[in-house]
Amino acid sequence: MNSRIVFCLVVIALCNTAHAAERQKPYRAPRSDDGHADFQEVWKNSNLTPLERTEGFTQLVISAADAKKLEVQYYLGPGANLPDDPGRLHEERTFEPIRGELHSSQIIDPPSGRIPWNEAYQEELAAVRRTLSALDNPEQRPPLERCVGSNGAPPMQPNPEGNYYQFVQTPDTTVIVSEVSHDARIVRMNSRHAPAAITSWLGDSIGWWEKDTLVVETTHFAPHSAVHMNGRYLLLVSPQTTVIERFTRVSEQELNYVFTVSDPTYYARSWTGETHLLRSKDRMFEFACHEGNFSLRNILEAARAHDAGVR
Repeated sequence: MNSRIVFCLVVIALCNTAHAAERQKPYRAPRSDDGHADFQEVWKNSNLTPLERTEGFTQLVISAADAKKLEVQYYLGPGANLPDDPGRLHEERTFEPIRGELHSSQIIDPPSGRIPWNEAYQEELAAVRRTLSALDNPEQRPPLERCVGSNGAPPMQPNPEGNYYQFVQTPDTTVIVSEVSHDARIVRMNSRHAPAAITSWLGDSIGWWEKDTLVVETTHFAPHSAVHMNGRYLLLVSPQTTVIERFTRVSEQELNYVFTVSDPTYYARSWTGETHLLRSKDRMFEFACHEGNFSLRNILEAARAHDAGVR
């Protein structure tokens, strides 16, 4: 074979090998000033994958056709995600692949995809139901109706709208700001927890780095913030709850999010979920809930009218 042809074939082979190596090179996140992975973006928690596995599904990984069925159920089935105000639109969300796979639930452990409740759950569930039917004063109503709840408390779960988060990092502190109720969760890096007597809605968060993964441990949730819920999920926390979150930037556009919840108060064992946040070019806006919160007044006025026999 002509030596010139051989040389050209060798060059082509080397170029192909170099391109293949470049494609296989693991992603390296951009760096912050202190050398750690930089998460300082606006991220959107838009994945429609439910926290718990829907009845009728036994496997974690599902097909695109199954995901479409669940999506239709979300928008059109019982308890559907329909706007509660004429002219108001909720975000359009879809099932998004996690590490290349569509999942039937965020929960990956236990394998059932269900929260492993213990016997105390039934008692708390009865209390939640009483809360939903209690109409004597504003304090009896659920947190979101009173504009004191948000999706900023861990584990972070989406609402029908307003699922944006902004990360701000310094060497000593990481702040996770949620658009809903503009909660700012302050994560003290390489620190210790505050005394157990100090509790709050967002809990007490400390964090550290494991290579390029931000690990956040949160505990000391306030007793009055036990119920975290919307129309599609219910989970409970207490001062004894510990939530471990792991944030890993796996591409320019994706932040992998794994969380583990432990609390013998309500759960028979620890359980773990996985989803992701997607980078967004959208801006976060002020969530002026109280200024337009006529619903709470209307709810209580309607209850007083019902008590008076007005139909």
